[in-house]
Amino acid sequence: MDGKLKKLKNAQNEYMYPITVSEAVYVDPDTSLKTLLAEMGSKIGSPNSYVIELDRWNIHNDGTGAAATTQGINDALIWAKSSGYNHVLLPEGTYNLVIDTNGVAINMLSGIHFEMKSGCVLQLEGNSSPNYRIIQMQQISHAKVTGGQIVGDKATHQYELSIGFVRGGVNADGSLNDNPNFIRSEVIDRYAHAGLLANFRLWSIAGISAGNYSFYQYKDTVSKDTLVNFRTNGEFAPAAPTGRGWFDTIDKANKMIFVIDISSSPLTDAQIAQIRAKVDSSYYTHEGGYGVAVVSSNHIEVGGIEISHCTGDGVFTGIGVRYEDPSRYTQEEIGQHIYIHDCHIHHCRRQGISLCGPNDVFVVNNTIHHIGYADDGVTTDFRNGTAPMFGIDVESMVGESNIPFKSIYLNQDGLETNYRIYIYNNYIHHNAKGHFVNVDGTHITLQNNTFEGYNIGGISSYPTQWHIKYLNNTFIQCTLVVKGNNVVNGAVFQKANLNLLDVQGAMIDNCQIKDGLFYGSSIYGYLGSPSAIDTATGTFTYKAPHGMGNGAQVCFEQWFGRVPAGISVDKVYYTVNVTATSFQVSEIRGGSPVVLTDGGVTGFNLSRYNYGRCYISNITVETDWSDTTGNIGFMPLIAGAVLTNIKVKNGSVSIKAPDNYVGRPNIVTGLTLLESGGILQASDISNMKVLKVRSKAMGGDVTLGSLTPYSRVNIDSALFQGVQVNLEEAYLTNGTFINNILYKQDRTNKSVIMSSYMENTSLSLHWITNENSITITKCLFNNVSIDASASVKFIDNYNINTGLPDNRMSAPPSGGRYVLGQIIYNSAPKPGGYVGWICTTEGYVANQAWAASKAFAQGARIQAGGHVYEAVTAGTSGTVPPVFPTATGGTVTDNTLIWKEIGPLAVFNTFAPISAN
Repeated sequence: MDGKLKKLKNAQNEYMYPITVSEAVYVDPDTSLKTLLAEMGSKIGSPNSYVIELDRWNIHNDGTGAAATTQGINDALIWAKSSGYNHVLLPEGTYNLVIDTNGVAINMLSGIHFEMKSGCVLQLEGNSSPNYRIIQMQQISHAKVTGGQIVGDKATHQYELSIGFVRGGVNADGSLNDNPNFIRSEVIDRYAHAGLLANFRLWSIAGISAGNYSFYQYKDTVSKDTLVNFRTNGEFAPAAPTGRGWFDTIDKANKMIFVIDISSSPLTDAQIAQIRAKVDSSYYTHEGGYGVAVVSSNHIEVGGIEISHCTGDGVFTGIGVRYEDPSRYTQEEIGQHIYIHDCHIHHCRRQGISLCGPNDVFVVNNTIHHIGYADDGVTTDFRNGTAPMFGIDVESMVGESNIPFKSIYLNQDGLETNYRIYIYNNYIHHNAKGHFVNVDGTHITLQNNTFEGYNIGGISSYPTQWHIKYLNNTFIQCTLVVKGNNVVNGAVFQKANLNLLDVQGAMIDNCQIKDGLFYGSSIYGYLGSPSAIDTATGTFTYKAPHGMGNGAQVCFEQWFGRVPAGISVDKVYYTVNVTATSFQVSEIRGGSPVVLTDGGVTGFNLSRYNYGRCYISNITVETDWSDTTGNIGFMPLIAGAVLTNIKVKNGSVSIKAPDNYVGRPNIVTGLTLLESGGILQASDISNMKVLKVRSKAMGGDVTLGSLTPYSRVNIDSALFQGVQVNLEEAYLTNGTFINNILYKQDRTNKSVIMSSYMENTSLSLHWITNENSITITKCLFNNVSIDASASVKFIDNYNINTGLPDNRMSAPPSGGRYVLGQIIYNSAPKPGGYVGWICTTEGYVANQAWAASKAFAQGARIQAGGHVYEAVTAGTSGTVPPVFPTATGGTVTDNTLIWKEIGPLAVFNTFAPISAN
């Protein structure tokens, strides 16, 4: 049956995000795995146990007799199954093993639980095979391998042969000769090195100029009667990287001699005797040596095993069939229901675990570490490591095969490969190149894992793979790379980083970053304004390659500028006639280009229709003390992203878009910076708080916008305290500024501060010469120091200390209360005029006089006899003026009005005349 997607909570009250699977409903990883293992166990049947009798099968548990031991274990497994046993136990001891000509040591059978008891060690003896499987589980089902220890041959593995030569050649019939112009190699035994010699390469030899070599292959012995075949066109490595093979199977072709013509570069006998020629495999990395290999198998358990020192992977799961006809592949042959748990995997050369095809895989409660390292944990060289050197690698490479595979990204149906993989509660640490990578897996969940240790690869999934979820993981001194439409929900970073790369719909929520960095870019699909528009042909051209093919969906926006006539912002268009840097657009896929009648106005946006899909919320970045290195903070480069509840303490902040950005503004709701500063651009920000108690940074703490209008920042409801705010292209409303410096350079970009409160703040604006560069309007000033030029616009502001609405006016004030000596600067000075007005009598300004039979509103003010009076009630004045009281607070009735004395009338006089010349 089809599985169902459920959203439930586990015992720790954490939300679980199971994945849709066939034949199962995943709810809780622990419970699901236990249930699945129990179901598999029931298919194997109630345990009917057999303890292998070592003497009976000629098995040595003292590290000797490797060939007999290997044969004996395999024979015992076969006999046990044929005798009705399903649980086979190998007693404690050290069992040296050898591989057969197919590279296999122990071959598992269906329906068998092979258990290695405590103290049981399987030790592979040194060999030269590029591929081996200490335990092979190929095309079987319902089988288990548990317990014990598996040790590969990394320390003693032979990666190449060193062969000697003698003078003489080989005749065409395979017989040997003494021709002095040739040298021939010692006889090479295929049985001794079956794996390495499967695709052999002979390397060039110093002092020999021959361009080719010959090789002769025989059966069992070397003679003209046993010759199988020969070739004379062998090319030397490394110039020729590909290998050569054999004319028949190993039982029919197993001996070989190389022959080289030295007539063009003669050698003495002594020189020939010194030759040690290199022979290796074209698969020279020898990365295919596995501890446990699960190939095209179903319902398999690998549990509780320590696996180490393999030349390839600790555990490998893969596809073990190959057909010329793609229609022959079946889902069963891909493999599914593989359970790898409670294993300790370390010091293997290539990977800890490779998941290369099978579906419905659980990797639970394992420890994987020091992949690619020597035992000292430091040395990583060819003998100890070969790429990729990751803890876990999900990579079937099915795209390079003829298997018809299913892909959500490619909208392609077929067989599922690497679908539904659950990686839970593992400790993956100190691996040479990376901890986890997903190349081609789909529906992968990584939950409650701990990743530790720096490496270049970190933890990542290719952007084309869908439904990748990182849930409640811990990252220590490493980097999580978020790509594609990854989901991150719950993460702790300790001296670790989160990197955005090639994001296409990612959602990141609930992350705590301590002593680390949130950085990277989410600009997929954003193209911006074309560099050129050919209106005659309707062609849009960009300076750099746009990365799209014909049929890509694009949209037009006009946050700035105007789209060309003939284009609608309400439509999705398709690219046609694409080149690397240009395209036309059509209203239907593959249709005719849209006709343009003009090129629009510079500044419109033309991008993929779904650009800007990045959603970041509930992120905390902090360190214990201020950091100025740039290694701690929140620094994404984003295009049209949505950010919610971002908190940064003692770090750096940079929320920016690409240069000359003309797309949808980033939306930031809830941004808190504590003892932090940085740059904010191309964003609409609300509910922002920036607080510092330490000294302001040299050059400013927070910069809003940049030189271009495209970088505009709109900020609503912000608190700035103890910082220097550098204004570039910024529009702020409903803000609070306490103990700040507000600074702006003299540039043509514009900033506006509106409807805000300023306290103990300095306005450092005296060098502004560009008109409209900065406007401050409808703000409340409380102990604000103003150093501003005449080009700064102050409109309808109010000083709550003095009652001064504004200290820059084009005429003496018409209202408000002023103190003795208070200065009003002339906002429109001219030759022959004055710099401003100074208050020579403290009081209130009221330019209106009493008038008979006039209606006055409540609160209206008039002046009479050097005093100012305010209407206590609304009404109409009488026909004659009343006797206005001069005592403070005195009242008088005036027909239907009541006037109250509120203070003396303020007097202003001009000062500082301006020369007329």
